[in-house]
Amino acid sequence: SSLIMKRTASDSDAVEGGVDVKRQKALTLASSVSSSSSSSLSVASRLKEIMRAAPKRTSGLKAPTMLLTGHEGEVLCVSFSPSGETLASASTDQQILLWNVYGDCGNYCALAGHKKAILDLHYSTDGRKLYSASADKTASMWDAEYGEKIKTMKGHESIVHCCAPVRRGPELVVTGGDDDTIRLWDVRVKKCVHTF
Repeated sequence: SSLIMKRTASDSDAVEGGVDVKRQKALTLASSVSSSSSSSLSVASRLKEIMRAAPKRTSGLKAPTMLLTGHEGEVLCVSFSPSGETLASASTDQQILLWNVYGDCGNYCALAGHKKAILDLHYSTDGRKLYSASADKTASMWDAEYGEKIKTMKGHESIVHCCAPVRRGPELVVTGGDDDTIRLWDVRVKKCVHTF
């Protein structure tokens, strides 16, 4: 299965000398239209004006879309690292794949440890850890730098649909499940500290 992001066939098609190729093609088209018909002059001039006024791409990506392949099942969630340099994807194949966003956009790590589909995925604020929620009734904490599972959070009696780390303060994670509970986990003491 493939991710939502799709890379064009050729990197050279995306950006050429800092000018967006689509913009250049539109300008070329406008020039040819204006030279072929005097009645189209106002349309061609307007098209040129619109293309020049459009903002230029500011992304460092080689292409605006990329195709990342590697999962053996449906991709259910993705999450960018806080730095924007890596991307994590999770799937029904019970794996989390880590990807480089820039360059060749290759997969550089596979995290396995859940027994059923992974339904939600989030990076910690500093980007060193990943948190995942799974249909196997658990949530997990992963070391995103070394590709190892740090902790499995067990306590839900049904599918865990979502998880989210606290953005500031102590290292806390909240999970929500089909058992009609929300659980707050303190990673420092490695247990659920409150059930809502």
